[in-house]
Amino acid sequence: MAKDTSTAKPKEKKKRGRFFKETFSELKKVTWPSFGTVVKQTGIVLGVVLVFLLVLMGFDALLGWLYDLLVTGLNAGTETATTAALTAAKSFMGGVGLPLCL
Repeated sequence: MAKDTSTAKPKEKKKRGRFFKETFSELKKVTWPSFGTVVKQTGIVLGVVLVFLLVLMGFDALLGWLYDLLVTGLNAGTETATTAALTAAKSFMGGVGLPLCL
């Protein structure tokens, strides 16, 4: 025969009620910081975050500048395939260039 499940629900309510009672009793035991302490610690956290923000922005700017220097230095000595093709076509045709839209 099947068990009656109606008896399980009151136990569940008792457990849930006990859990909340215990939780609130533990929260009453907590020593909460004063408002001034919270404000000071928040200021310290924001200051540290701003310092790290500035340091990371500096590294980003430095690495970006180095990357641009590297890319422009590599492209300065080379010509693109389009420029090379146009130069070869002009020299082949005796300096007379055709209007090419590439």
